[in-house]
Amino acid sequence: MKKGFTMPEILVAVMILTILVTMAVPMYERAVEKSRIAEVSITLKRMLESKLRVMDDRNMVDYDGSFSKSQLDSSFNDTSDFAYRMKPGGFANAVCAIRKKGDNAGTAFLYLGETGAEYCGTAADPTSNSTAVCNAYRQVGEKFFCTDGTSGSCDTYGMNSISFGSCN
Repeated sequence: MKKGFTMPEILVAVMILTILVTMAVPMYERAVEKSRIAEVSITLKRMLESKLRVMDDRNMVDYDGSFSKSQLDSSFNDTSDFAYRMKPGGFANAVCAIRKKGDNAGTAFLYLGETGAEYCGTAADPTSNSTAVCNAYRQVGEKFFCTDGTSGSCDTYGMNSISFGSCN
């Protein structure tokens, strides 16, 4: 009696492994992207809090670009994945991040934090700002926003794409 596997048995095993890997890799990539967005969300929250503390120390009402990220009380350097910005267009006291590479390069994330009330008011007392960001802030208290860099990139993160201007 011979020992070992026949060629058809080996081919079936290879095909099964190929199918499993083909299904697992995209799921893994989506999980990695979602973990990146969780990381950037936490970083933007910390960055905004630090920015507002510096503004408070300087008796500033609106951020005017007079200090940089290096002057915050924590380090918020750009990473290989994200570029962080302190003055997004239209929301001077907010912060944002731009995805630098990969399939979702160019996707931008805006974090309003507690400053949303300054720009948007509340549902009971809305200001004249009727942007999609302000509508989402007033209706459901959303503070973290995504705008597509590539077609449907916000979908990857499970977020709606909302235009909020530039993230300079």
